[in-house]
Amino acid sequence: MAIQPTQPQGIGGVLDTTFQLYKSSLGVLWPVFLLLTAVGSPPSIYLAMNGAGGGVAAGSEMLAAMSSPTYWLIYLVSIVAMMWVIGAIYLAQHAIGTDQQMSVGEALQASVGRILPLVAMVILFTIALMIGYVLLIIPGIILTVSLMLATALVMFEDKGPVDSLIGSHKLVWGNWWRTLVILSIGGILVFVIYMAVAMVVALVMPFVGLGTDSEMVLSVLSTMIIGVIVNVLVTPFFSAMLIAVYWDLKLRKEGGDLAARVGALNAA
Repeated sequence: MAIQPTQPQGIGGVLDTTFQLYKSSLGVLWPVFLLLTAVGSPPSIYLAMNGAGGGVAAGSEMLAAMSSPTYWLIYLVSIVAMMWVIGAIYLAQHAIGTDQQMSVGEALQASVGRILPLVAMVILFTIALMIGYVLLIIPGIILTVSLMLATALVMFEDKGPVDSLIGSHKLVWGNWWRTLVILSIGGILVFVIYMAVAMVVALVMPFVGLGTDSEMVLSVLSTMIIGVIVNVLVTPFFSAMLIAVYWDLKLRKEGGDLAARVGALNAA
C-alpha cells in the first residue's frame, strides 16, 4: 500500500506521512543505515589510531593527524561514500512510499550514477549557505530551508547540481514558512533523540573505557558510537521528512500550475 499522498496535506498530515514512511523503512533498510555508519567511520578511526597517546600528547597527536594529507584523503573518500549511501536511502524510501519494488542492492546500484551530481550539489549548497550566513544570518536561514529539497530532486528527477538547487527553491518558495514549521518540528524531535543518545553514551563510556589513558581516544570512540545510533534512528527520519515535504510541495505546485492554466483558458 502506497504511503505517498494523492492530495496536499496540512502540517500534521505531512508529519504523519513522515512517521509512516519512517516506520516502514526501519525494518527493511537497517543494513543501509549501518552501511552509512561504516563508510562514515574511517576518519574517526584514523584519528583514534593516531591520537592514542595520553594527556597533552593525545591532543598534539590528534592535531597532527588532522593536519595529515592522509586524513583529508580519507575524509573526502568517506564523504563521497556517504553521499552514495544517502542517495540509496532516498531511492529506497521513495520506493517504499510509492509501493514500488526496489531491493537494497538495487537502490545502492542506482545511486552510483548520481554520486557526482549529488556531491557537486552538496558543495554548491555548502558554498551558498556559507555566503548567506557570512553576509547576514537571515539570508542563510532562508537558503537553508529553500534549498533543503535539492537531494530529492537529484535522486528522483535526475536533475543536475544547479537545477536541483533552483528547483528546490522554486518548490519551497511560496510555502517557505510552512516548510520551516515542518522542518523545525522534525528538527526538535531529532535534537531530543540525539541528546538522549548522547546522555546514555556519556554515562556508559566511562565503564567501556576503563584502562584507556587517552581522553581524546575515548571522545572519538563516543562519537563513533553516537554516530552508529544516530545513523540508524535519526537519518532515516530526517530523509523521510524531506521526502514527505517534497511529495506535498510537488502536489501543491502541480495544483497551482493546473489552476493557472484553467484560469488562462477561462480568460481566453
